[in-house]
Amino acid sequence: MTTALPIPATNSAVRDALRPALMVASGFALLTLTLHVTCSLYGSRLGYGFFRDELYFLVCGHHLDWGYVDQPPLVALQARIAEAVFGLTPTGIRVLSFAAGAGKVGLTGLLAWQFGGRRTAQMLAMTAALAAPVFLVADNYLSMNSWEPCFWMGCLFVVLRIADEGFSPRWWLVFGLLAGLGIENKVSTVFFLVALVLGLQVAPQRRMLWSKWVAAAIGVIFLVALPNFWWQWQHHWPTYELLNDIAHSDKNTKLPPLAFLKQQADMLLIFSAPLWIGGLVWLGFARRAKAWRFVAVTYLLFLAMMMAMHAKDYYVAPIYPVLFAAGAVGLVEITRRNWPAYVYAAVLAFFFAIATLPIALTVLPPEAYMRWAAHFGANKTRSEKFSSPLPQYLSDRFGWEEMAQGFAARYNALPPEERAKTGIFCGNYGEASAVNMLGSKYGLPVAISGHQNYFYWGWNGYTGESMLTLGDDPKDYRKSYEEVIDLGKFDAPWIMDHEHRRYFLLKHRKKTYEQEWPDFKYWY
Repeated sequence: MTTALPIPATNSAVRDALRPALMVASGFALLTLTLHVTCSLYGSRLGYGFFRDELYFLVCGHHLDWGYVDQPPLVALQARIAEAVFGLTPTGIRVLSFAAGAGKVGLTGLLAWQFGGRRTAQMLAMTAALAAPVFLVADNYLSMNSWEPCFWMGCLFVVLRIADEGFSPRWWLVFGLLAGLGIENKVSTVFFLVALVLGLQVAPQRRMLWSKWVAAAIGVIFLVALPNFWWQWQHHWPTYELLNDIAHSDKNTKLPPLAFLKQQADMLLIFSAPLWIGGLVWLGFARRAKAWRFVAVTYLLFLAMMMAMHAKDYYVAPIYPVLFAAGAVGLVEITRRNWPAYVYAAVLAFFFAIATLPIALTVLPPEAYMRWAAHFGANKTRSEKFSSPLPQYLSDRFGWEEMAQGFAARYNALPPEERAKTGIFCGNYGEASAVNMLGSKYGLPVAISGHQNYFYWGWNGYTGESMLTLGDDPKDYRKSYEEVIDLGKFDAPWIMDHEHRRYFLLKHRKKTYEQEWPDFKYWY
């Protein structure tokens, strides 16, 4: 069956055509939301707890500001709202990320509708978006990455509708709001917007950019992003300093071009590669897609930027829903039948059930996960140098409660007079945030650190007279402390390899934290 482009002759015609598409998109979105909530609750029963970054974002949410060393402010606000509304539980703090994942899947279906696809194409596109491992992982915990595709695809949807005269030019204001929020969510949105503008410049739609409403949209972007820009300026551009430090370090794995491209296929589910690659080709060459060529150009430019910058492979992920949508529409158009799309959707659903879901979500105990994942080669490719028994997004959900309990046991064993002057120092934001978010019920004092934004939060008045810490070797502390007491090892199953450490009691610091705090800055 051939599909026809939606006819934007009148608003009512568009509204009537959109209603069934919205119904299908809403159904898939509800399915996605239910899946994430169910798997998170079940994962908690299996022992999967808070993810490392979640604990840090929660602490940031308790220090709300217009910016942080390693992220704009939106994720901290998201954390604070989620904790206040749904409670301090792993599932509770993730609800807004689950909603973002649902929204992304729904937007994929609406993009397919915008390209002229009917229900068959919409269902195939949304199945591909739902089955993509990179999306399932990112949407299953509190993160910046869950909302990023929503902002990007929302921007693209608005531009496509304006280009087809389905929306009034006033919708550029909505574009500006989405783009501004995207920047306040994650800095990489800037590169997406640059690629989009360049893509429009080489397409007939470039005339759209010379509009008072586009100028107004730029004003909205500026106003929404201004608070973080102002914060960065006041703090001498810490995010740039951090990114520059990382770029000149060995933290991230730098993939050569072919390996980077291979990872794009792997992280989206290898069986969906023909769909999104076909979508790129369809957008680039199909006569029916001539009006949307700029989308293909935008993707290629953004991909080239990320490869040139040696970015992490998943930084490209938020742009793929539009290619899934285009590929699904192109498949139905080329085959002129519905059944190939239904068959393809069934294939993707099958591999989603046997591979993506059990590997990306918390539905298997760790031992069973290791056995099952071995069939699919999971946990072999890493974006960072750190190693772990499980994939990092799972291993980093273990050990935090045990770590806080270990600190509590040693802290409470101190004589009362010594306990009153003892603080906690941690080498990274994961350990410090575990103490600060999980340790209050054990009576632990505030933990300090020089890592990321903890550097700005300071030393909490500690002098260093008596400090508990986690470390690797007592020799690391003897230059700064007169006495270093080994209090035994910290260990827990399935934790990241570099978290197997020892507790130390550090006494009589030779110089106070206030005197040496600038040396504690650790942005990495």
